[in-house]
Amino acid sequence: MFVFGHVGIGRLVIGPRGRALPFIPLLIGLLLPDLIDKPLYYAHLSSFISCTRTFGHTGLLAILVLLIAAARRSSALLAVGLGMATHLALDCVMDFWSYDTRSAWTALTWPLGGWHFAVVEISVVDHLKRIFVAPVMLTELMGLIVLAWEYRRARRAAS
Repeated sequence: MFVFGHVGIGRLVIGPRGRALPFIPLLIGLLLPDLIDKPLYYAHLSSFISCTRTFGHTGLLAILVLLIAAARRSSALLAVGLGMATHLALDCVMDFWSYDTRSAWTALTWPLGGWHFAVVEISVVDHLKRIFVAPVMLTELMGLIVLAWEYRRARRAAS
């Protein structure tokens, strides 16, 4: 799943109360795991970062953000944390339709399942080619439809 899938389907999963949270922090949260992990992986900083789902995709990080949001009573941090949690859940669901390793589950449960992340060697070009597989294309289309529907509904309400 890429941008439209995570944002559109993520907003749908979060529901009306979650969508009432600040939009920009929610958007950031829905994309933050990838914004953290993909640059880390492609920068080749360490062999410990062995795939595109590492620290940003951990349940530990999402829980930490949600705990800080609760302690500070911050709706913006709550939006980020809920967005991250939704992103992680959607990645785990997508892994069920993949023949690859279960990198989302490995990252989500880190370090409970061990100290190492999944090993998935992939180039930027091959990663971009994954957009054109049926499950990803379907989720991107679904996400885009949800976003268009929300936009249309908001425009009608404004007029």
